[in-house]
Amino acid sequence: MTQNKKKVTGAFLGTIVEYYDYSLYGFSAGIIAEKFFPGVDKVSSLMYVFAIYSLSYLAKPLGSIFFSRIGDKYGRRFSLRITMIGIAIPTLIIGILPEYNSIGVITTQILVLCRFFQGFFVAGEYDGAAIYVIEHIGGKHHYTASALTRSAGVAGLLLGIATTNLFNSSVFPEWAWRIPFLLSLPLALITLHYRKFLEETPVFIESQTQKIEFFSLLKFIKKQWFVLCWVIVLSGGFGVTYQVTVIFMKQYLPLVIPNSSNIISAFSVMIVIGFGIAMPISGLLADRFGRNIVVKCSLISTIIACILLMIAIRSQLLNLALISCMLIAVSVAPFNALAHGVIIKAFRANERYRGVSLGHTTGSLLMSGTANYICLYFMKNFDFNLFPVFYIIFFTVISYFAMRIFSKHQ
Repeated sequence: MTQNKKKVTGAFLGTIVEYYDYSLYGFSAGIIAEKFFPGVDKVSSLMYVFAIYSLSYLAKPLGSIFFSRIGDKYGRRFSLRITMIGIAIPTLIIGILPEYNSIGVITTQILVLCRFFQGFFVAGEYDGAAIYVIEHIGGKHHYTASALTRSAGVAGLLLGIATTNLFNSSVFPEWAWRIPFLLSLPLALITLHYRKFLEETPVFIESQTQKIEFFSLLKFIKKQWFVLCWVIVLSGGFGVTYQVTVIFMKQYLPLVIPNSSNIISAFSVMIVIGFGIAMPISGLLADRFGRNIVVKCSLISTIIACILLMIAIRSQLLNLALISCMLIAVSVAPFNALAHGVIIKAFRANERYRGVSLGHTTGSLLMSGTANYICLYFMKNFDFNLFPVFYIIFFTVISYFAMRIFSKHQ
């Protein structure tokens, strides 16, 4: 196991940096709205920010097609060596991008392009890292390996939210919000150094010796369309629970409970920590007792926590709202932790990268990538402040039934 841990260090580091880079935009949504969309009300400017956030997901299926073919045909490690620098450069550009008042609409166009290219390269990063780790240290630790990969992403989230909270504080000058984005380059270079030591997975090497036919993308989709549809459903479902609970909550709670504004930045760190700790625990429990009992408990807990949050919002109970947000994050964590462990089992080795990545990125595009924008849209246009809470419940139920479908076909 020690040797395997050394092999996956580069994969874990890449996941950390990927989540750090990609989350900075969401955690900095408030200041990005202020700097790049001035002259409109707060909710509208946030809608513009999250519209661009959603547009970045259009690039993910394209990146999936490109990198997953490399990963299935030439190896997991080859694909993972390419993706990191493509994620870091757009993040760096956002960090040096002039504000709207300086160059006008051009700055918005560059912002869209940066998020688009981030999405393209992210599509090959996390799924490739998850496959790489699970194929190296899976077996009886299958779901634990899946959960640890996702937890590495949470480390990136923590780094992202910590740096944005720090450099957006009054201690630093106004321009310091850019520093977290500028840090992406040195972090990427450190990751690239460790990725020189990646070794190909035994599962992929074995698949190459078996000379199994490598299908083109269209033939693959035709052959696996049913499984791919359920991968899309599951990926979109758990992605929504992550987006709304972990990324959007920092912006949402001050809108519905105004007196939470002073505490939400610090408490959002606790939400991410709770989310991160719950995932490896759920992986261990799934390997020990089976994944179905774990996700069933998670579904029940999520529904209870969401009901408590609705009560807190209606009654303006700050403490109950904070406790509920934490409980929701812990409750949806198993769906996020176990999903890749479930999906990977559905595909053989030389089509696994394409199946996992194409399904995951398409689900992200259709559901999780638009989640924050949709929540704001319903809040603004229908005066439905509880919509995000109902959205979490709906997609938690979707994720639960998708996992049960997979369990019947594995």
